[in-house]
Amino acid sequence: MGRHSRIAAVALGLVAVAGALLAAAAVAGSDTRPNPSRFAVDSPAVRTAQDIARASWGVDPCGGRIEISWKHQSREVNAISTWSTRSGDPYGDPASNGDCTIQLNPRARFDWPKLCTVVVHEYGHLAGNDHEERPGRLMSAYYTTPLRACTTGVTRRALRSRTS
Repeated sequence: MGRHSRIAAVALGLVAVAGALLAAAAVAGSDTRPNPSRFAVDSPAVRTAQDIARASWGVDPCGGRIEISWKHQSREVNAISTWSTRSGDPYGDPASNGDCTIQLNPRARFDWPKLCTVVVHEYGHLAGNDHEERPGRLMSAYYTTPLRACTTGVTRRALRSRTS
């Protein structure tokens, strides 16, 4: 094999390795775009997360009128949900909740399972659930583990079908 042939073979090999690494990164979900670009509020991903949230809680809180947005917050916060209620207890009468919002933090690092779980968690607040003291639970104050419904192959297929 001549010198030019070896250089061409090495170059092709490097291109193949680079392509394989890029494909693996895409499959692993290591998209480096900022969260609002990756997960726009009207994106199939956010809509799928909302569907999972409604199914998880068995209710569409706030009469289905929930405004989702991206808003900068401190680094340790993934999202904040807010609402108004006619009762004095913020969790006592979720049917009367109005002006419901979920503000996702663009400073938090979201992949699909985390985004989905955080949206389901925030829907939980809007449906009348306060934080749980036990760590690792869906309504724990701090995210540690993705919700199973946000990690299954069925969910991933549904998400792909919405984008095609």
